[in-house]
Amino acid sequence: MNHNIKESPLEKGSEATKEHQLFNKLILKKLSRREHLSQQQVTEVIGNIINGNCADIFISAFLMGLMVKGETHVEFSGVVEAIRSASSIITLNTLLPLVDNCGTGGDMLNTFNISTAAGLIASSCKKVAVAKHGNKSSSGLSGSADLFEHIGYPLKNLQTARISTLIKTIGFGFLFAPNYHSGLKHVSRIRRELGIQTVFNKVGPLCNPCRNLDAQVIGVSDPLLLSMIPKIIPILGLKRAMILRSEEGMDELSTTGKNKIIHVISEDGGYNIQTEILDPHSLGIPRASIHELMVTNRIDAINESLRVIYGIRNNKPQEDIVLLNSAAVLVAGNSVESFDEGLAIARDSVKEGRPQKVLRKMIKSIGDISKLELAEKAL
Repeated sequence: MNHNIKESPLEKGSEATKEHQLFNKLILKKLSRREHLSQQQVTEVIGNIINGNCADIFISAFLMGLMVKGETHVEFSGVVEAIRSASSIITLNTLLPLVDNCGTGGDMLNTFNISTAAGLIASSCKKVAVAKHGNKSSSGLSGSADLFEHIGYPLKNLQTARISTLIKTIGFGFLFAPNYHSGLKHVSRIRRELGIQTVFNKVGPLCNPCRNLDAQVIGVSDPLLLSMIPKIIPILGLKRAMILRSEEGMDELSTTGKNKIIHVISEDGGYNIQTEILDPHSLGIPRASIHELMVTNRIDAINESLRVIYGIRNNKPQEDIVLLNSAAVLVAGNSVESFDEGLAIARDSVKEGRPQKVLRKMIKSIGDISKLELAEKAL
């Protein structure tokens, strides 16, 4: 007898397992009929997945079924609630407005990592602190964690107290998602193998473990999320959120054309929702071609982000799009009156070399400075 064969959660034969199997069959049957699930049903499914009580084949079928049917904001709420309730909660100490900027990914445009560079530059303006929540890429060339790992930022075994000190002292810190959502390890391999944007990608920006965020900039590639995510902002307790999408589907503010922005602002015990169409050309930014913003591999994506941070792309399309998104972080943090003001402040910060000083100080404080120095030589 082979004693090394491990029994999966669905092979144990207990009454509880049988109930899971019956429940899972019910869920898949509803999805196959394109029926919407209740928030309670979704919360239970995600809870079972996080607790390791679901087989890979069910998880794959569930994710595909939900995607093909099309998720509702009720289902989204169930996923967000389940993930947040199971995550490690942190509170970060800062005197400045605390902001996160994160996109859902999935635009398949192969641009460099714009949001990470934008968040770092915004933090260097000394008007907001940024708690950047992110992961390695599951559907694109490079995620924020890929960049930070490359330059010597310790993704694992970094105590929350050190991150809190980092954000308080230099205004920026990176929160590696798997450290705070350990139960999602049960879906990480499946997501990589599927290679498509699942509901976990879409709700990722809504699951920052920090519970005292003031504001978020949330980029989406799926146009349906522009109307769905504002309904979920009250769950997060934010003072302000900015949900945005470019007209060509980029989950960032783009300089290639117009952008749609949904502002969600806490007022008088409720939330006020406003829609804005932003044309970067009206801000004096030259129209760019999408091909000028595309890269071909992970290293190119990382290097392009660093070139902007280090001021090497001065007055180039790569810098323009990052500065536009840096301005969005400042606006969301209620630290500037307009995109014009935010752009000017961000541009001055890059000219003065402040973003690269923030980056070097951060890595020198908690990481491997030799990796950053090696990355700098490649620029």
